[in-house]
Amino acid sequence: MAEELEFAPYMQSSIGAALSSTVPDGPALISPELTLLGPDQEVTVRPPQGDLRMLGPEGVIGIDTRRVLRVDPPPGIQDTEPNYMACIEFDAPELPWLFTPARADGGRLRPWLVLVALESAAHPLQSGRALPFVDVDTAALPSLGQSWQWAHVQRPAGRSEPLISRLLCPLRLRSNTDYTACVVPAFQGGVVAGLTGGLTDAEPHGDAWWPGQGVVRLPVYHSWQFRTGEAGDFEQLATAIGPLSPEESALLAGRTVDITEPWLYDEPLASDGPPGTRQTITVQGALQLVDTFTEGAETALADFEERVALYIDRGREGVVAPPLYGGHPAVRDRLDDSQMGWLEELNLGPETRIAASLGTGWVRDNQEWLMARAWDQVGAVRDANRLLNRTAFCAEVSGSVHRRHVQPLAPDEMLGFAAPVRDRVRSDSGLPLKTEVAVSPAPNELVAPALRRLLRRRGPLARHAGLDGESYARRTLSGELLPPLPTAMVTRSTQPEPMEGEDANEFNAIVGNAVRATGEVRDAERIRLLSAMAPSALANGFDTQASAITALLEGPAATLAAGSEPAEEPLTGATRLFRALSVAAPENLVGDVSSAFAEQPPDAVMTLVDPDTVLAPTVSMTDDPGAHILEFGVPLDADTMNGRLTEALDPAPLLSARLDSQIIDLSEGEAFNLPEAPGEPVMATPDFAAPMALALQKDIPDWFLPGSATIPDDRAVLLQANAPFIASFMVGVNDEMNREMRWREYPTDLRGSPFTHFWPRPDGAPDVPPVHSWVREKGLGYQLALDAGEVDVLLLRGRLVRRYPNLLVAAVPASSVSDADDLAEGTWQHPKMVLTLDERTVAYTFVLEGDIHDWWFVLAENSYRMRFGFDTASAGYEHWSDLTWQVPEGGFADLSVMPPVPAQEQSPDRWNAATVAMVSLQRPFRVLMSARELIGEPQ
Repeated sequence: MAEELEFAPYMQSSIGAALSSTVPDGPALISPELTLLGPDQEVTVRPPQGDLRMLGPEGVIGIDTRRVLRVDPPPGIQDTEPNYMACIEFDAPELPWLFTPARADGGRLRPWLVLVALESAAHPLQSGRALPFVDVDTAALPSLGQSWQWAHVQRPAGRSEPLISRLLCPLRLRSNTDYTACVVPAFQGGVVAGLTGGLTDAEPHGDAWWPGQGVVRLPVYHSWQFRTGEAGDFEQLATAIGPLSPEESALLAGRTVDITEPWLYDEPLASDGPPGTRQTITVQGALQLVDTFTEGAETALADFEERVALYIDRGREGVVAPPLYGGHPAVRDRLDDSQMGWLEELNLGPETRIAASLGTGWVRDNQEWLMARAWDQVGAVRDANRLLNRTAFCAEVSGSVHRRHVQPLAPDEMLGFAAPVRDRVRSDSGLPLKTEVAVSPAPNELVAPALRRLLRRRGPLARHAGLDGESYARRTLSGELLPPLPTAMVTRSTQPEPMEGEDANEFNAIVGNAVRATGEVRDAERIRLLSAMAPSALANGFDTQASAITALLEGPAATLAAGSEPAEEPLTGATRLFRALSVAAPENLVGDVSSAFAEQPPDAVMTLVDPDTVLAPTVSMTDDPGAHILEFGVPLDADTMNGRLTEALDPAPLLSARLDSQIIDLSEGEAFNLPEAPGEPVMATPDFAAPMALALQKDIPDWFLPGSATIPDDRAVLLQANAPFIASFMVGVNDEMNREMRWREYPTDLRGSPFTHFWPRPDGAPDVPPVHSWVREKGLGYQLALDAGEVDVLLLRGRLVRRYPNLLVAAVPASSVSDADDLAEGTWQHPKMVLTLDERTVAYTFVLEGDIHDWWFVLAENSYRMRFGFDTASAGYEHWSDLTWQVPEGGFADLSVMPPVPAQEQSPDRWNAATVAMVSLQRPFRVLMSARELIGEPQ
C-alpha cells in the first residue's frame, strides 16, 4: 500500500508561500512589487500603504462539510482498535495550510486547524453563536508546536492527482471509551471568529492554547463520535491464534455413547470383559478432527448388528421394531446380510442410526412449520388429483361402454357408428375416416347417413331385396365390387395446346386460359389425391406403392415449402405430406407427376390412364390390387379397418390427453409426474432448499461439532466432514418428513427427498442426491454429491473473527510457500463457504486436493481504508510498521525527532510530516500457518 502512494509534508498557496515570516506568531505580511518596463527605464511600484496583510484564521467561521472525504474511525463504530489514530481527509489538498499565517521552514509548516479526540463523557458539544463549541482542559490537547507532524498531502505514486489532505490526531486512545473527534482552530484568531461569528484583530496569530493554560473553549468546525473496544489490532490478534493443545483436542474427539443396553427389557450386548462391564463407543458429529480413529467395543458392535437386523426383520410381521431408515426410497423392507450397501451400513451401526435419529428428531421438533411450508408448495396437486379421480371415473364408465357396445360391432356397423364423426376420427393411418374411404374403391357415400339408413339391417331394402350390408361394405372396400362403368381416380396429366389465334382473337384467348386453368385445378386435385393415397397405402400393407407415391410428391412439396414460411419440421413422410398438401391453396400445388410414373420400381408398377377414360367393366382389383391403386383407390381390409376404428374410438387415450392439457393449465406449464394409471394420485415432494448444516448447528450444536463449546479463544482448528454422519442424518430427515406428510394426508409415496441441501453453498446447488437414486452397493460416504463429504474446514474462534468478521482466509499449496513474504495470490484457494457459528466462531470450508497436511492457511486483513497508528507490542524492530507507542493510553505521540532506523529500512533523506505519515501508516497484515502446525504430522 505504501509503495503505491506518495506523501508531501504540506501544500501552500502562492500567497502563503510569499509571506515574509516563517513564524506564525506575528502579522502575516506580504510585500508585493510590480516592475514596469519602458523604452529607457524600469519603474518598481509598491502598495501606497506599505505591506499587504493576508487574511488568516480570524476570517473563518466554518468549513463546508462537502469538503470532507472520509473520517476514521467511521462514525458510530463501537469497537474500533485503540492503537489507531483518528484522522480526517479533505478533497482540497491545501485546506489545512490555507490560512496558516506563515510560510514553510525546512519543509515543515503548521496547519491552521488540528484534529483532537476528546472523551465524550467529559467533553460534551454545546451549541454556540456561530459554531458548536467544547470546553476542554489543555492537558487533553496535543502540543500545537508539534502539529506540523500530523498534517500531510497524499497522492497516487507517479501521478499528479487526485490529491487529498489529511489531519491525524496523535492521541493514543483508551480502551472501551467513547470519543468525540473534533476539528478545531490552531490559532487564537480562529477561536475568536468561531465563537463570535465575526472578524477580529485580537491576537489573531497567537496559539489557540498552550500547555498549563487550563480549561479553554474551542469552536468545532466538524465532529463525529466513535467508541474504542478492547486492545488488539489485526496483527496482534492474528499472531495470537494458535493450535489446540492435546488436552483441548481431546474434548473434540467425539461424544461417548453407552451402548451396553440399547433396548429396554433386553439382555445387554455381548462383551469381552467381565459381566456388568459398560460398553461405550465414540460417535463423531458432522465435523470431526482430522485423523480421527474410533476403537473399542468390537464384540458389542457385532452383537448389536445381529440383533438390530433381527428386530427389523420382525417388524415385517407387525411387531413394533426399530425403523428401517431409507427403506421406502430403496424399496426394501429388510436388510440383506449378503451384501453390505448404504442401507446396511446405515441401519446396522449405532453411530449411523444415531445420526439418522437426530434427523428424525429435528423434523418432529419443527413439524408444524415444515408442514405449513409443504402445503404452500403443493399448489395445484390437489386440483390435479381431483381431475385424476374424475378422469378415472369417466375412463372406467366409457371403457365399459366401449367394450360392450363398440368392440362387438361388424365392419358395416362400425362405419355407420363412426359416420357422424367421419371428418374427425382418425385411425393409425393418420387420415380422417372420410378421406380414407374417399381414396378407397368404395363409394364415398359408404359413410354418409343416407346410404347407412338405406343399408341398415331390418330396413325395407334389406328385407325385400335380401341385401347384406356387411357383405356390401366388405366387397366395396376391398375392390371386389366395382361400379359398372368405373372411371380412373388418378389420371395422367395433360398439357393443352394453345388455341389457334389466341394472340389475335380475344375470345380464343379467354377459352385457352379457361382450358389451362381447368388443367391446373385437375393437377392440384391429383396431387391432393396422391397425398391421401400414400398414408392409406402404407397403413394397408402396400408399402412399396406408398413409398413410390411419396417419392412422386417430393417435387410439389419442395415447391410448396420454398414459397412459404419455414416449417417446424421438414415435409417428409406420408402423413406429414398429406397434412401439408391437403390444406394448401390450389395455386400453390404445382408440378407434373405424370412423367415420374414411368420410372417406378418394377414391384411398384401402377397403371396410369388418360383423363376421361371409361374403364372396362371387366376390370377388377382382385388380380393385382397394387397395380390398380391409381385407378380405383387403395383397397381396405374390412376387419383391419374395423380394428383400427375400434382403437381410434377408444375413450381412454382421449381422456388422458384431455387430462394432460388440463393439468398443464393448472400448473401454469409446470410438468407433473403423472401416474401410469389414471386412478392413481399425483405424488408431490416439497423442496426445502434450506441447508441442513445450519439447522443442525443451530438446533443441535453438540452434534454439528461435539465439544465445540469448549474451544478456547484464539484457536485455529482443522476439521473434516464426516460423510457417513451427513448421509445418515439426511436419510433420517427425509424419512421422518415423508412419514409426517403421509400422516397428514399429503400426496406423497414415502420415496421422495424433500431435503437435498446440507452445506450452504453460494450457488444453492443441492449436494445430496434424492435418496431413491443412491447406488445400492456403495457405502454412505459415496452417495453425497459436489464433494459434500470431502469438505475440509478451518475453524477460527476468538477475538480475531469477532472484531474482523470480514478477514480474508485462504488455503495455499505447499509449492507456493517457498517465500512467505511473496505468496502468489493466484494460487490461493478461497473458501467454498463461510459458516458463522456465533460471533466469535467462524468455519471456513475448502475442498483440498491431496494430503491436507501439506497445505498452508493465510489469515489476511481485509483492509479497504487508510489507517495510521503504532503497535502496542512488537517482537522485533525490522520495519517501520514495527514502531510501537512510546506513551501510555491518553498520551500523545511525538515524532519530531526521527526514531532509530529499523534493520530492514533505509534512512529517509529528511524528516517531516510526509515521513511521519509513511512510518505511521499501518499496512494490511497477514499471517501464515501450516496444517501440520494445527494437526500435527500424518498418522
